Amino acid sequence: MYNGLDTCKEQQLDMPLNSNGDQERGKDPGYGFRKTRALKMIATVTVTVLILGLITTTAALAVRTAKPCLDCEDVPSCPDGWVGYRRQCYFFSEDERNWTASRSYCSSQGASLAGIDGGLEMMFLLRYKGSVYHWIGLRREPSQSWKWPNGTEFDNRFEVRGGGDCAYLNDIGVSSSNCETEKNWICAKPDRFGK
Repeated sequence: MYNGLDTCKEQQLDMPLNSNGDQERGKDPGYGFRKTRALKMIATVTVTVLILGLITTTAALAVRTAKPCLDCEDVPSCPDGWVGYRRQCYFFSEDERNWTASRSYCSSQGASLAGIDGGLEMMFLLRYKGSVYHWIGLRREPSQSWKWPNGTEFDNRFEVRGGGDCAYLNDIGVSSSNCETEKNWICAKPDRFGK
């Protein structure tokens, strides 16, 4: 006799059971656990590779953007006792001499009495020199125009106060006095690696 239950039981017997008693074909015991573990391992390896790549890229960029000191434009290379500013080296004396003796000292150092190219340089010199008056390179012969140590004529970019023939920096700007007066002085020369 045929009853529908027996057929169903027979069909169930045709399907093999795995060791867990599951009737799902092709799945071994622990299949779901191994799949989850494999996905976690892949995710961990991927994250590790990404982090290492980021570290390597950051290190490569840091090395590439670092410049050796010889290429740095704003790092002067001045002798000891000199101060670097904008590709120039400046010496601010602590002694006093007349203008001519001050110029001679600067020459002996491969420099000249300081010139002033613009407002930034003027502000730097005024700030750095402190309250002491310092000779600069501006001079004129009686009844002549002002000239810089290199012989170029002064273009009146700032006022020179006073009636003397040699210029110096005071507390607020440039004044002039008799060249035989003793004052401190400022020498200037290009830094060793300046262009």
